[in-house]
Amino acid sequence: MQQTSNFKFCVSFLRSKPGSATADVQGLAQIVDDQIQINLKDTFSEASKLYKETTERVIKECFQICSEEYGVAIHYMDGVLANLKSKNYRNAREGLTGVYVDADTCEESFHEEPVRPSPLTKNNNDVKDLALIGSQIIHILG
Repeated sequence: MQQTSNFKFCVSFLRSKPGSATADVQGLAQIVDDQIQINLKDTFSEASKLYKETTERVIKECFQICSEEYGVAIHYMDGVLANLKSKNYRNAREGLTGVYVDADTCEESFHEEPVRPSPLTKNNNDVKDLALIGSQIIHILG
């Protein structure tokens, strides 16, 4: 998979997943996409929880944006998984682009004035890295 933009992250991630050593390219794409779905749901839950707990207006707005973006990303990911299964690789890649944009929009909401530190940075970066890798693996498929 030296064809990915973040080879080190890709190798580290795949080595941590059972079955990846013997998986074909379709299987690797499935492993990555399944993990993205888990990360999306976890981050959606975290953003929603933080939204309820936060009283500061600006931060609350950021968590609202993140909850909305991750809700959309979960929907995109359902399509990605269905398209991967049916071997509709172009649409799967397009869905992963949407997932990447949604995670990026969440992160960027914290960087608008007044700037606040994002407690979701690691989550957002992981989703973006996995979406890129997933898209690049699917690109190999067709």
